[in-house]
Amino acid sequence: MPVDQRFGGGSLTFPGYGKGYVYRMLLSDQQGQIAVCGAGYFQDASSAVGVRRLLRQAEVRINGRKVVRDLSFFSQVRSEAALEVGPANCVMTGFPTPISEDVDVDVKFPSGFVRF
Repeated sequence: MPVDQRFGGGSLTFPGYGKGYVYRMLLSDQQGQIAVCGAGYFQDASSAVGVRRLLRQAEVRINGRKVVRDLSFFSQVRSEAALEVGPANCVMTGFPTPISEDVDVDVKFPSGFVRF
């Protein structure tokens, strides 16, 4: 799926280092199920190993219910600009799409530290 204006964005920023990872993500309805789609960009190679560990432990929650754990499936693009048009990988969650559009979506990353 190509990244477009429907995708939201975020980043992982580390004190004393700055942004280590920038991503774009979309939750969409795929045949009555929630699909999580995303693409990301590592700011530099030194942060990639530590950020991948955090991505594996990250969770997406909808109305407090965990629907996905492990965001390492996000496609990796070569530049921050490519996040605006690059391909995104998607996973099906197995959860039905909510009828109401009034939902609370949280992306939770583990606390701790990353070695560079």
